[in-house]
Amino acid sequence: MKTEDLLDMLGEDPLVEPRSEAVLWRWLIPAVCFSGAVMMFVLGVRFPLSQTLMDPEVVPKVLLPLALGLIAAVLALRMARPLARRPLGWLCVAPVLALALLLYAYVSTPEQSRMMAFTGKTIFPCLISIPSLSAPLLAAFLTTLRRGAVMRPMRAGLIAGLAAGGLGTTIYALHCTEDSPLFYVTWYGAGIAITALAGALIGSKLLRW
Repeated sequence: MKTEDLLDMLGEDPLVEPRSEAVLWRWLIPAVCFSGAVMMFVLGVRFPLSQTLMDPEVVPKVLLPLALGLIAAVLALRMARPLARRPLGWLCVAPVLALALLLYAYVSTPEQSRMMAFTGKTIFPCLISIPSLSAPLLAAFLTTLRRGAVMRPMRAGLIAGLAAGGLGTTIYALHCTEDSPLFYVTWYGAGIAITALAGALIGSKLLRW
């Protein structure tokens, strides 16, 4: 059997993607619970959370990384299925909205307050916490992808890192008290980028046939 024929059969196999989803849920749910528990008991939840999530300035810092994480998670699952359609353009939705929010915040923030809003008080905790909370989630995605037939290990690892970083950032956002888009778009984005880079590097080795 030729390689192309084998890939065609794998791409048309309806059992591949559901099996990948089942594996993902098996690992991702405990990973989310673990990262959530670490956030709650080590970092602490921002209270009152219900009131916080109703604040128009705060909601985007939760919803944007969540959207990125969910979109990337779907695409990561498709990376485990050879020849499956992977509309990567969807990955641009959350970053484009985030950049628009960043521009709006820059224009609407008084000039004398921009630097303070940009630097905040928690850059280093943010850059350490996001990759740390995302690490168990990244392990769950990479474990799932290893069960599939990944054709581009580095790209698959990168998308898995985006998924883990987005979801890990969502967990961290429930703790963070920095509410300016100048801060969270920049430094949340940096934390997600670190996780994505780690996913690409690990995936290039771990997901290779």
